[in-house]
Amino acid sequence: MPISGAGSQKSFSDLQTEFGGSHPITMGEYASYRVSGSGNTIDMDDFAGASAAAFPGSGENSWFQLTGLGGNGPNASSMSQNYSSTSFVQVGFNCGFQNDTTNDRIAMRYTGFTSAAASIFTFLYVGYDGHASTTFQAKCDYSVVSGGFVGSVENPASYSPASGTYANISTSTYSPVWQWTVTVNSGSGTRSLSSYTGTAPKWSVRAGSSGTPISGPGSSGQHLSLQATRGQNQGPGGPGGFCIHEDMLVSTQKGNMTIADIIDTAPPKIWSWNKDTNQKELVDLLEVKTVEHDNLYKINNIMATEDHMLYTENYTAASVAPAKTKENYDVDCAQLAVGQKLMKEDGTLEEITSIEVYSGTHKTYTLKTTLSNFYADGVLVDSEI
Repeated sequence: MPISGAGSQKSFSDLQTEFGGSHPITMGEYASYRVSGSGNTIDMDDFAGASAAAFPGSGENSWFQLTGLGGNGPNASSMSQNYSSTSFVQVGFNCGFQNDTTNDRIAMRYTGFTSAAASIFTFLYVGYDGHASTTFQAKCDYSVVSGGFVGSVENPASYSPASGTYANISTSTYSPVWQWTVTVNSGSGTRSLSSYTGTAPKWSVRAGSSGTPISGPGSSGQHLSLQATRGQNQGPGGPGGFCIHEDMLVSTQKGNMTIADIIDTAPPKIWSWNKDTNQKELVDLLEVKTVEHDNLYKINNIMATEDHMLYTENYTAASVAPAKTKENYDVDCAQLAVGQKLMKEDGTLEEITSIEVYSGTHKTYTLKTTLSNFYADGVLVDSEI
């Protein structure tokens, strides 16, 4: 429990209750927990808000939890992928960790994918206390069996640690990463990977090389099931038409970032708009979806699909094609039109002077945040997830 109150309200006994220590207490032994102060001088006030090292931290879950849905991550639907096609077929699953030192937490990122659908990345977090300089480690226990005679498998990818082997968690990118894929690009038939006759993947994360680990998902892991079939047509897949062009930068606590950098190298908090408090707020990134689309429009300098909602004055949601928005998401919104004013991150309003078709097929994205919106190139847009 972090120490609270001013110096006059704390005693040496309070420090020893939180941190332990020797008898008699020496202030120097608590220097690593200090949150303020300088040099060799440590005052009682320096310890306000400090807490002993703990993972998970105070008030945190004992494993990575799915926000709003309950249950443990990675979830079963992501780890079970099945796709059939008459041409190139690939299915896979990827899970990695990063130490988000900016926010004192470990981030998990995972995705289940096929060659037909959008890429969907889910982000989950467990915070820690007093581990600013600790090197965290992660491992996965698994045994996955390959089936079929066509195509190829990664079981797992060459960069994935062996089963039961701890690896240091990076502070700058997602590493370590475990990935399994099944690919069939010639011939016909089915290739698969499954843990049902082996060991369901179960991850563990610990602080340092000897800390008590937390483990999941569930008590016995989450089974992996990947199946790719070439020679049969399963039909078109993928989501609706929502999305923002990949060149539109996202506003984060680390500045404006490309969607590629957010997915690959950073789990930052995202600037969003809180309609209840009428102000900007940093919130958690929960999910990223990326897909190619050919139905984009350019609204001033913002490139978005026809059904993606932007926010105009007074937090009014509007899209180029409200009927498509209703069809795809069952959400009513206004018609975007020249002369309306878009909500900007800096608090100003930008008048719409042009709305034009943006031809071609482009890679696009959207984010899910805890407030269901974010800023793309400084304009407030809806998550639509």
